[in-house]
Amino acid sequence: MEEKYKKQSIERFEFISEENINKLKENKVETLEQLSNKTNTELKEYGLENEEIKKIKIELQYLG
Repeated sequence: MEEKYKKQSIERFEFISEENINKLKENKVETLEQLSNKTNTELKEYGLENEEIKKIKIELQYLG
């Protein structure tokens, strides 16, 4: 991931529901870098659905 994106807030991804943003923050996931280090299994444990996880992975790949 490019340096300029690493510290950006997960709130940048508007397709993630507010409820799931809050769940991620409760689990100390607040930046795109922290989000990119999570596995699909971890994200599911936080309550994210497969469709959101898929979109997250695509967007993170797009950002480099």
